[in-house]
Amino acid sequence: MKKYKFIWTVKSECGPVRKKNEDSIFPLESGSSRTSVKAGVFDGMGGHKKGEVASDLASKTMYKDFDSITDYVKTANRDILEYQSSNDDAKGMGTTMTVVEISQDGTLSLAHVGDSRCYVLSSRNLIQLTEDENVPGYQNVLTQALGSKEKLTIQNKDFQLSSGDVVFLCTDGIYNEVGDEYLKNKLLDGINAESLVGEVLLQNPKDNISAIIINVI
Repeated sequence: MKKYKFIWTVKSECGPVRKKNEDSIFPLESGSSRTSVKAGVFDGMGGHKKGEVASDLASKTMYKDFDSITDYVKTANRDILEYQSSNDDAKGMGTTMTVVEISQDGTLSLAHVGDSRCYVLSSRNLIQLTEDENVPGYQNVLTQALGSKEKLTIQNKDFQLSSGDVVFLCTDGIYNEVGDEYLKNKLLDGINAESLVGEVLLQNPKDNISAIIINVI
């Protein structure tokens, strides 16, 4: 069984328009590992209703260990609902959640709710593993989010990675500013998350922007 090494870079920025960063990411710092890795992006919503709290609560579940990737989403959703029930000013807050676990043999497992995205660059093709959950015709309105209801429909997907592949996680603040072809070319060039976010910031993005790039070696 082939064992891979994973090198990742991470970056999250408020951007020039929003007053605060309601995105969260996991892990918080760039690094590398020869064992399995976990990563996720979380786009909080609710503005004054503590969207940043919702995304932070979701990201903190990644410090735990579960047998199934979907258990991270279920636990995060429960934590957010419990927070809402005991904090009146938090009613209406929510977050997207797009998380991956990658085992040492390169098997990627994905769980996803909302409109953040996970891509894989493989054999020079950029493959979007997630489907955006937006109301048709209303790009900023989600059909579901963590904190909106007790039972969520969680997207799941598995993907077998190989040496040279790149896993890319981002919030909509990234892909709404630049297209897939731009992202593909930048990932092919070996860009890191900090540089990519820096380039997107030059577009004066309207939203918070967060990116995680995982290189499979």
